[in-house]
Amino acid sequence: MKGVLLVNTGSPKTCTRKDVRFFIRAMLSDPYVMTVPDWFRPVLVNGIIVPFRQFASTKHYELIWDDKIKDSPLLYQAKQLAEKLEEVTEMPVEVAMRYGQPDVTAGLDSLMAKNNRLHEVVVLPLFPQYAESSYKTVVDFVGRQFFKRPYPFRLKFIEPYFKHPAYISALAQSIKPYADQPFDKIIFSFHSLPLSHVEEGWKKGKEFDYVYQTKETIRLVINELGIDTKKTRLTYHSAMGNDWLKPDLDETVKELAEEGLKKILVVAPGFAADNLETLYDIKIKTQETFLQHGGTDFSYIPCLNSEDYWIDAVMKIIS
Repeated sequence: MKGVLLVNTGSPKTCTRKDVRFFIRAMLSDPYVMTVPDWFRPVLVNGIIVPFRQFASTKHYELIWDDKIKDSPLLYQAKQLAEKLEEVTEMPVEVAMRYGQPDVTAGLDSLMAKNNRLHEVVVLPLFPQYAESSYKTVVDFVGRQFFKRPYPFRLKFIEPYFKHPAYISALAQSIKPYADQPFDKIIFSFHSLPLSHVEEGWKKGKEFDYVYQTKETIRLVINELGIDTKKTRLTYHSAMGNDWLKPDLDETVKELAEEGLKKILVVAPGFAADNLETLYDIKIKTQETFLQHGGTDFSYIPCLNSEDYWIDAVMKIIS
């Protein structure tokens, strides 16, 4: 018998400042995310970043939170994905978050409770492209939690699926209804990374090369859709400094608007589910930038979330 553990980054338990502060501190305390000397990390995180960032982040989470569902958009979509996947595969499926709840131990224990005869748990980190601050930290953390307990099953980790035909097909299906309408430019935007992280990955080879993988995803998707490459752009968003990957999404849409482009589409293929970076940073903030500088029609294309074509794709990716 097999089970499936879907793992994503995580989000605050609620959109209150207390929970937002706790989540930010947990995430930025990860050495894979905040790559500074160990002695300096708590000083930087607890003394500078969290005290200032907690207020703005709380306001941003309040803007995207749906009080009716009680969960963050990211966690809600993860649960929906797990429920649908469990129904069609007839395998136990659980959700876990790298930071926050439900945590990895709770996810593994829940799988055991559903079926104590499991011999293998397939772990799917929900990150198409490899990055130390997303994929690697999840794999390492799940492994550490697993070996703390005498679980009777083994783990199988799914590698980044940036070029998997099923992922490319699902992504193309999500974009097609928007791309079938007239537009000036479609922007593929991925989360930015520190250049030091990018360079380390590039040195190791294509299976660790974030920039190569983002470009390969775009190449395969536009081939599938038959979109002219001249109507596409690659950008990165949510950078936390000047020495991060560029070109920047907001700067790009500002330039496009000032050049006279009126209708743009933006999609974030690096995320499996919508979250703060997509629903606030892109759908709200980037749209405001585009409209303020002369653009008239901005469409954010939602993530794959728990759409049926994504369920089908995940089944193929984990099999």
